[in-house]
Amino acid sequence: MSGSPSFDQEEALRLRHGSEADQARLRAMAETDAGLAALIADWDRQDAAIRALYAPVAEEPIPDRLRKMITGARHAPRRPALPMWRIAAGVALLAFGFAAGWGGARFTQSPASPTLAQAAMTSFATYSVEARHPVEVGAEDEAHLVQWLSKRLGTPFHPPDLSTGGFRLIGGRLLPGATSPAALLMYEDDLGRRLALYLSRSEGRESDLAFAEEPGRQAFWWIEGNLGCALVGDLPRDTLRRLAIAAYHDLTEA
Repeated sequence: MSGSPSFDQEEALRLRHGSEADQARLRAMAETDAGLAALIADWDRQDAAIRALYAPVAEEPIPDRLRKMITGARHAPRRPALPMWRIAAGVALLAFGFAAGWGGARFTQSPASPTLAQAAMTSFATYSVEARHPVEVGAEDEAHLVQWLSKRLGTPFHPPDLSTGGFRLIGGRLLPGATSPAALLMYEDDLGRRLALYLSRSEGRESDLAFAEEPGRQAFWWIEGNLGCALVGDLPRDTLRRLAIAAYHDLTEA
């Protein structure tokens, strides 16, 4: 297409994100303007692609540290107003960067700390198949289990409640970690499927949920404070992700 467009893109963008009346006006304009119709179709494709790619991330709660950043930004001194198209471009880039950074970090294994996920998956593979001795201390003695493992790890914690996902705690055990003792909590559902939550002391930087996998098992892992955690199982990825988010919040908000 040559020449100047017959419509104002800034005005079109304002109408697209305006009221129902504004959106209806934009659709009416597009019926008689092929260039505008093509632009709107392109915007629709971009929106659909972003929703398909990042919908799982959008369902997750925003971490407290990001909430603090947003609150701080709201109270920051206001700058002179920018043209609508610049605001829209900035918002789009911020959303894409946030989703790519927050979402990408949560779904790809970081090379900075692969040993946590590997140790968790190895422990899961070793003990989840045990019919009679998957744990050292059973859930019927949970108070002793928690006191014992907390003392050996050097930090207090409480086993996350994963019952909303159908999994109950059956017990736990002490394991040797890379630099200090580690704990393994075992969960099981009514179908006999098992999950393992691996906990160890970590001096690494805090991280959000990251994903790792090996044949027959996968893990979501994170580092919060001085505790490294990984939830491992052989479940659909979205199911394991939801359970890992529940475990994350139980451990960090207790």
